[in-house]
Amino acid sequence: MTQSPSAVRRLSRWIRYGAVFFIACVLAIYAVSFLLPEVSHGHRHVALALHLAGVPMNVLASLSTTERLLIAAASIPYLAVLAWAFYRLTRMLRKFEAGRFFERETVSDLRAFSGLLLIAKLLALIAMHVRSAMVVHLLGHHHVRLAVNLSSDDLAILLLCALFFAIAGMMEEGRRLAEENREFV
Repeated sequence: MTQSPSAVRRLSRWIRYGAVFFIACVLAIYAVSFLLPEVSHGHRHVALALHLAGVPMNVLASLSTTERLLIAAASIPYLAVLAWAFYRLTRMLRKFEAGRFFERETVSDLRAFSGLLLIAKLLALIAMHVRSAMVVHLLGHHHVRLAVNLSSDDLAILLLCALFFAIAGMMEEGRRLAEENREFV
């Protein structure tokens, strides 16, 4: 079943809105987690129900603001690449909304998004382990061993990003061949 161009444009717009909301939520979770790991509510202290991989909130709450900001710095490369990836996604979706599906810039945005998302996921995995190591060091628990944490979901996301990157490369090649064929005619 094929969708009409207007349905694709509407869907692209809603996906773009969702992507902007998603990246805003990710950035907010990181900001709140590192700046306010504990919230005071009346006479009781209530820990936020947010969780950053590698660092329990109660441990973050026990650290000084300077130490939390130092640990947060390990996430900056991941967050920067993730934001850049979603910028390229929103650019691509705007082109979809304009009906420009297979143009050079559209395919380039798809390839950049998938490649940047792949890099962001790798950086997120590295940042998780760096944050854990930093917490162990800051708390002086040098006898604690660090474990590598890699789930099947992480591997599936890496594979999916790599697949989209490859598909975008094939689309670029197909577009190049189509342009070349038009020159012969």
